[in-house]
Amino acid sequence: MAIRILRALAAARRATSAIEFAIVAPILVLLATGTVGLSEVIRAQTDLTTAAQTMAQLIATQTLVTTAQISDFCTGSLDEMVPYSTTGLKISVASVTRSATSGTVGLDWHNESCGSGAALTSATTLAASVVPSNGDSTIVVQATYTFHNPLSLVLPATFSLTETAFARPRANTTVTYN
Repeated sequence: MAIRILRALAAARRATSAIEFAIVAPILVLLATGTVGLSEVIRAQTDLTTAAQTMAQLIATQTLVTTAQISDFCTGSLDEMVPYSTTGLKISVASVTRSATSGTVGLDWHNESCGSGAALTSATTLAASVVPSNGDSTIVVQATYTFHNPLSLVLPATFSLTETAFARPRANTTVTYN
């Protein structure tokens, strides 16, 4: 009799474990899917940061930059987004200088040819704190990327990512655009 009771108790425990697993398994799958999806978004943001910084650094090493050079630098920045699609990447570039006489921050030039980015309307505001001295100049790069999440079961299907990078000219006080 005691053996029958023990067998029935063991069978009931196995059934309870199966029911608990059936309840918990979907939650664990959703958590795992969300974790993988979120890590992809974070990696895309990191790649976008690298792309923006690459563009800023490449331009900052020049004394004179042309549209053709910016196009080449754009290609290099796009490569930083691999393995993600680059169709949603847009990069805008501007040069900002603090006037040697008045101390006001002004826009020297801008270019939006990399992915048809939007004009940097706030470039002077963005760069005001990184151009501390009169006569100083900086390159401002703003990159935006629309990330399409392949695992949109838990997270949104798209994320709009933005990154701003700054670089001081290396070879001259300003970078001229021609």
